[in-house]
Amino acid sequence: MNRTLRWVVAGVLAAALLLVAVVALPFADWLPGGTVADVPTSQVVNGSAFNQLFPEPETGEQLVFTQEKRGFAQARLRQGDELRALLSISDVITAPDARAKFSASRAVIKGWPLVEQGSQASALLVADRFQVKVIGQGVGMDPQQRHAVLEAFDLTGLAALKPALTGAVPLRLLLARAEVSA
Repeated sequence: MNRTLRWVVAGVLAAALLLVAVVALPFADWLPGGTVADVPTSQVVNGSAFNQLFPEPETGEQLVFTQEKRGFAQARLRQGDELRALLSISDVITAPDARAKFSASRAVIKGWPLVEQGSQASALLVADRFQVKVIGQGVGMDPQQRHAVLEAFDLTGLAALKPALTGAVPLRLLLARAEVSA
């Protein structure tokens, strides 16, 4: 292919891409990639911001993070070779129906409504925005053990968390943690 023909083909391809972009622009809201469950990604907390809010494992335990995405983080709590529990934090702005189950709750942990979900799961609704859940695995955990794990989450830090495009932890939260540990 000679040089002139290559330039013509490249020009035609560039023009075609430009035309598609101009035609598709009015339909940008319909294209994927800008939302999580019909909520703009800028309003949903990135899952990486949740990781440091999980409880510190006790001696002999190990916390293994298994999933992280915008609006959700999950970890497994292991003791030796045994899986004890599945822990998660989710931003319920992406699932408003998840809040409804807390409306009739009479039980609380650290001021946040608590619900039992079957015989193996307990969940908290923090700041009317974040669901913190502990699901017993294997031989399971009794409700008191699950509640102790829920209390071990940094619930104050979670309540202060705000969405950010980068998913970074706000500087004021990091500074507050530094003051507490000092």
